[in-house]
This record gives sequence, structure tokens and C-alpha cells, in this order.
Amino acid sequence: MSPWALNRFVHAISRGAIFGYPTDTVWGLGCHPLIASSVSRILQIKNRSPDKGLILLSSRIEYCLDYLGVGTDELGSIRLPGEQPTTWLVAASEFCPPWIHGIYPTVGIRITSHPLIQSICDGLQAPIVSTSANRSGKATARTSFQMRKQFGSELDFIVNGFTTGSHQPSEIKSLTSGTILRTRS
Repeated sequence: MSPWALNRFVHAISRGAIFGYPTDTVWGLGCHPLIASSVSRILQIKNRSPDKGLILLSSRIEYCLDYLGVGTDELGSIRLPGEQPTTWLVAASEFCPPWIHGIYPTVGIRITSHPLIQSICDGLQAPIVSTSANRSGKATARTSFQMRKQFGSELDFIVNGFTTGSHQPSEIKSLTSGTILRTRS
């Protein structure tokens, strides 16, 4: 993506655009986490309950700090991307919007070095919402063609030109206990 196109894309996200994109794991749907109407659109498209919460995906832990109810000294193990994509459940701060943490006292965050996500987050100076690109109970889209076929005009953008990681969801782990709540397939 050219710098000009990236700048336009980041600006559109900051104004509420939702998008389909390849992540470090699977194809996802994303938006700016502080724009409630954008998150609501994604939840409607997926037919997903807002109670479940959503993952924040970021290139830097610093972009997530306002969402987290822990000190920076407690985040040592998640500051950098790990060998395998891991989503960490961390205590949510009082400022974390309920449409992000759902009914839970924690918020899921994943730090990644995926080049597209790094460019978006660094442009926004913020994390992005990340949820698998599927409707509730259906298979996740695995290509940009499947994204267009499943979601068509419901999304503002579908990003091409980048690859996904392993095509498997991330491991989910509790920061507090270290308990693994979901392993990779």
C-alpha cells in the first residue's frame, strides 16, 4: 500500500470506516475501537452479541494502555509479539468502552508485527478492533475473494496485498494466572 493510500485509509478509519483485512492469524473485520457506531456495524454484520467483547490488535502496547487496568510493569510478557500469536486477557480499565470488553472485567489484546497492522496502528496511534471475518456460526473468510463474496458492500474497505499468518486463531491466555483459555488448532 502506498504511503498516500495508507494515509487515506487511516483517515477513513479515524472517521468510522470498517474494513476486512488479513491479520497475523486469520482474516478479520476491524475498525477504530473508540467509535461505537463502527463497532456496532461489525457486530451487526457478524450477528454477534456485544456481551462477548472484542480483541484489540496493536503494533505497540503503548497504544493499548488507556484500555488496561494494570500498570506498565505488569505488562512485561506482552510488550512484544511472541513466537506465536497470543491474545492476552488483561484487566480492563474504567475507560475501556463496554463495547470492547463486553460483560467481562478483562479486555483481549494482541501485539503483532504484521506489517499492515503496524502501519494502521502507527498511523492511528491507536489499536484496532479485531474479530474473525465470519458471521456467527459460519466459517471464517480465508481470502479477499471470500471476503467480497461474504460481506460485499457491507464493508467500507477490503485490504489486499498482505498475507495472513497461520490461518488459525490465536492462543488466548490470562495475564493474571497464565492459564491458557484457547490453544491454537
